[in-house]
Amino acid sequence: MLNSFYRKLLFIYMSITIVSILAISGTIGYSMNQKTYDRSEKLLLEKTVQVDELAKGLFDGSTLQRDFRKQISAIEKSSNVRVALIKHPKANLDKIQSIGESPAQKEWVDEVLAGNQVTLRSNFAQNSTVKMLIVGRPVVQENHVLGAIFLYTPLINIQGTINDINRAIFVSAVSVALLAMAVLYFVSRHFVKPIQLMSKTAEALALGDFSGRVPVRGKDEIASLSGSLNRMAGKLQKVEEGRKRFLSEISHELRTPLTTIRASLQGITDGVVEPEDAKEFIQVSLQETLRLSSLVDDLMELSSFEEKQVKLSFQPMNVSDVIVLVVTQMKMKAKSKRIELSADAEMPFMVNGDADRLKQVFINLLDNAINHIPEGAEAGIRVKAVKNERWIEIWDNGQGIAPEKLPHLFDRFYKADESRNRSGAGLGLTICKHIIEAHNGSIRVESKLGVGTVFKIFLPAASDSHHDKLMT
Repeated sequence: MLNSFYRKLLFIYMSITIVSILAISGTIGYSMNQKTYDRSEKLLLEKTVQVDELAKGLFDGSTLQRDFRKQISAIEKSSNVRVALIKHPKANLDKIQSIGESPAQKEWVDEVLAGNQVTLRSNFAQNSTVKMLIVGRPVVQENHVLGAIFLYTPLINIQGTINDINRAIFVSAVSVALLAMAVLYFVSRHFVKPIQLMSKTAEALALGDFSGRVPVRGKDEIASLSGSLNRMAGKLQKVEEGRKRFLSEISHELRTPLTTIRASLQGITDGVVEPEDAKEFIQVSLQETLRLSSLVDDLMELSSFEEKQVKLSFQPMNVSDVIVLVVTQMKMKAKSKRIELSADAEMPFMVNGDADRLKQVFINLLDNAINHIPEGAEAGIRVKAVKNERWIEIWDNGQGIAPEKLPHLFDRFYKADESRNRSGAGLGLTICKHIIEAHNGSIRVESKLGVGTVFKIFLPAASDSHHDKLMT
């Protein structure tokens, strides 16, 4: 029955509401009943005082018996009460007669004649079955009790008033309960609906559908949770899109060398390739195998960076020394293509970094420049001061890169020039970006067609203490 959060919440809300209304209604009903009885007793006591004054007039002779009876009759008719007057047996009141019925219990009379006031709920006369509210009061003159007066009224009259009050309370309680349950129903749906939508969205995410989103309304905890789920769905969607794109890209990168290797080996196996050409086909297969091996190494390295599993060996170092070493190492390759390399690194640049990894970045960027610029061009690495910061620039004056290609240079498997870059897999710049970011730095590229390209790298400078330690 209560197999959903909404039903449980609604059941709890309604239970609390109904119990609260019943408790409040019961308290109000009990209080009103008591007040009704108290008010009836108060009115009866007020009439008792009035009858007491009349009885004193009767006992002292100032009021005639018949006039007293007329006055009592008028009070009984106007107030819906009955009056009984009982004279004290020891009082010298032979000419005065008792009025009304005698009480059912002699103890009541004795109590009042003893000078005490009584209030009772019982049958007044012995032959009566009607419950009465009874008030008894002694008639006292000059400190002598001359008699007792009893006023009584049927409890059914009071109970009728109480029943009317109870009915009004019941109708009000039912109305309030129905209204409260209606409000709770819609309020509960309002609160639970986002949770139900989040549940469906989460189930869809578990099944691989990352397109669902939950509407965010307000600024409460549920809205915050909805926003968090939407952000998680967005990130998962990006991850899934990246995974699909990665599989597509890696499949494309693997297909060509595998096809080449398969065709070469199949040709040799089937005897289609002449013996004197077999060595050339084997050499091609070996090159493609090396290319595959390099691709796998790059993928492993990239995966390690993306999963934050690469451990760098940070220590104070002078970047200028690494720049000079890289340019010296690349000069032979540049010379073979008649490209002039230069290193403008006279300005010391102290950082906390991994020298091998930074060297890897500089070599990759400088090697790309050498591979893509024409013979006779120039390239190099320089340290440049910009305001209070120092930047490392790997530059060339080659043909440049088209503006529409610049935003994608650091994407995986992206090749700005497919026709001139057949050996690489398009992972070098991506790995470089990860290395620089692991140093809390940044890398960007600027290029103009016909002018050249500049890769700008920012690395945080080492503290003065590290600088002094390195210099000593």
